[in-house]
Amino acid sequence: MVKTGLAVQITERKIELPSLSGVLEDQIFLQNLPSIVASHVLNPQPGDHVLDMCSAPGGKTTHIAQLMCDKGTVIALEKVQNKVDKLRTNIKKQNLNCIKVFKCDSTKAFSEDSKSSCEPPLGREVFDRILLDPPCSALGQRPQITNTLKLSEISSYPSYQWCFVADAVKMLKYGGTLVYSTCTLPKQENEMMVARVLSTFPEMILVSADPIVGQPGILVDGLTYRDVIKVQRFLPNSDVDSGVDIDTIGFFIAKFKKIHKPL
Repeated sequence: MVKTGLAVQITERKIELPSLSGVLEDQIFLQNLPSIVASHVLNPQPGDHVLDMCSAPGGKTTHIAQLMCDKGTVIALEKVQNKVDKLRTNIKKQNLNCIKVFKCDSTKAFSEDSKSSCEPPLGREVFDRILLDPPCSALGQRPQITNTLKLSEISSYPSYQWCFVADAVKMLKYGGTLVYSTCTLPKQENEMMVARVLSTFPEMILVSADPIVGQPGILVDGLTYRDVIKVQRFLPNSDVDSGVDIDTIGFFIAKFKKIHKPL
């Protein structure tokens, strides 16, 4: 038995909001502010063909479908069965019909031999918009008193995330939009990933992640000041004068356009 430790007692609510558990489940889905912003940055339109590569538990997936007025198609991928089940439950609660869910590892969803746009394996240049919120070190999540991740584990994420990014670029149509987001803080998983996309894929350009609610990004090799003001970082206890209370989880959002075929 542990004889010493740390206990936390909540003595005051930050926001006076009653519990919404079980209340209007078909109309309300609670999300952190940055997650809500990410779907608006993607800016899906009715009739679009959209891919959500890591979609559970479904907050952003269902929000995207609602922004599309449930018109068009959202392909939602998730590789873990219990997460797939949760995703389908949340979609059903929202009574949405345009979302198609597949149990699939997104790093294996693309195939050069496929022409499919509706089910894995998926082909090249088949999606108007792609949301990629890949597995990350999740160091921005709150509350978080302790973290058991080892440095070697944290360091492994960028190479794993790149597997998702590289295939996302292949599946995106020319003229299409890719939104990359994480709920973590290391620049290796965020700004450095953006710089790698720009240096690897000449057809991808960074555009402003409007609506801008968070802070600018961190300046790293491969990015200019004009680049870092196009991305968004959300940090706890931020004092940015945006007119919105943005004391949120740690989060990152970048938006790319695929504009031309490489020469």
